[in-house]
Amino acid sequence: MVKLKVFDVEKKAILIDNTKDNPNNLDTISINIIDFDGEVYILKTLVYPDLNLMEVLRNAEFHMGHCGGMALCASCHCYIEKDNIKLIDISSEEEDMLDQLFTFNQTKSRLICQIPLEKSLDGINIRIVKD
Repeated sequence: MVKLKVFDVEKKAILIDNTKDNPNNLDTISINIIDFDGEVYILKTLVYPDLNLMEVLRNAEFHMGHCGGMALCASCHCYIEKDNIKLIDISSEEEDMLDQLFTFNQTKSRLICQIPLEKSLDGINIRIVKD
């Protein structure tokens, strides 16, 4: 376990390392996650250019992505809690879905199925929201 201080909590994080098999020498990033049950994780993953954040979390056994990444269900609604990470702008489809949520936060809410996996996301802090 790794000690992690993010999200204004200090808790031992569970490390999930999906970088051990890397024959194509892809970039690696760390994603800091706090699940809706309060568990803290550090997910080390390879940067596959054709994946999005939701697919990476779903592949690590986080339950989300019921619509397959089409911005139709909000099962991947998360708060992005690190300001120095530049994300792509919210599409009108994503904004329409987020506007329907009781837990919508104007500055932090995103559907992570709409965020492509990139090296620039290294160190991102994600809080999974239970809607």
